Amino acid sequence: MCYPINTAERNYWELATERIQESGAKVRPDSVRGVEVLLTASPEAFKRQADGTPHDWHGSKWAEANIAFLKDKFGEQNVVSCTLHQDELTPHFHAVVVPLTADGRLSAKDVFNPKTLRALQTDYAEAMKPFGMERGVEHSRAKHEVMRHVYGAQEQSRGELATLTRPEPATRLSIEGPSGLDLVNLSKWRAEQEARLNAELARQLTSANERASKAASIAQDSAGAKDREKTLARQLASVEGTKTKQIQVRKDVEGGFTRALVQVVQGETLPANVLEYAHQVRAGIKAEAEKHIQQALKAPIRQVSDLTDQLKKLPGYIYQEDATTKQRELCHTATGSRFELAELKPGGVSVKEAYDQAVQRTVQRDQEQSKGQSRGGGISMK
Repeated sequence: MCYPINTAERNYWELATERIQESGAKVRPDSVRGVEVLLTASPEAFKRQADGTPHDWHGSKWAEANIAFLKDKFGEQNVVSCTLHQDELTPHFHAVVVPLTADGRLSAKDVFNPKTLRALQTDYAEAMKPFGMERGVEHSRAKHEVMRHVYGAQEQSRGELATLTRPEPATRLSIEGPSGLDLVNLSKWRAEQEARLNAELARQLTSANERASKAASIAQDSAGAKDREKTLARQLASVEGTKTKQIQVRKDVEGGFTRALVQVVQGETLPANVLEYAHQVRAGIKAEAEKHIQQALKAPIRQVSDLTDQLKKLPGYIYQEDATTKQRELCHTATGSRFELAELKPGGVSVKEAYDQAVQRTVQRDQEQSKGQSRGGGISMK
């Protein structure tokens, strides 16, 4: 979702063009109209809940501080879009900034260059201090210590040290819920899940230990290397803790499914908590489907078949249409959740309304490109 800028999910090119026109800045054929800015931190900075699941950072003080930082550094009107992503290991913001200078010129090289980027990193670290976040090790005194100790060493060793001492984000461990076939043989499912978890943990432990050992042998005197070795040790402890929590979750899930299956066989009503969990799962998949449709509608849409083609490409879903009733639905392959298009609301509106808006955007875009070509030397964004 956009947060809280560009809530209408408008096209970035259109928003950047409008802002440039408002500013009265001159535009050259090679001008950069928008620059993507990424705001994030290391995975360790984002603490998880007691059960190992991630927090929702929407509306948090951290999110508000990121928005305030963008507006302060680039000007509120120049930040045309800002989106918080939480579908990966580390929460992060993607922002689109129009590179307008203080004196009203459109110049990406003046707004974003080595000097300004270093200053931005320093200022961002300062803004994130209240949340316990610090500037990256590669920009700290530790780096200078590493360089001083390895100065004069072979170039290969220096490059290897930089690679080995860079902390590698741990792969997130998760339990795959049993499918309908798995429910027939829960013991086999349990064994497969445990083997998968143990294999991934062993891979991470082996990789981290090898990296730490090699790093220590190359730069034993390096303060930076020692700091990074400590970071690797913390990551190993975090992985082990995550595994323990996931195993307990797996046992709880297995027990719950077993009891539910027995109750179904005996003709009993499923417990309220099981039904509530099923509703929560379906609601989560529905929200995910709506986001996928919203993203698909950003493609050029001129007719219904264009939308249909996009829906057929959605990963993890099957698009179906009843030849008799013309009823169209999406089926989530992993959980079997089914949704009629009429019940989905991408961007908070019905699919029909979202489709009409997409068609209108495409028509406007086609008209603008046509005008640019008729004048000669028009600019188009790929």
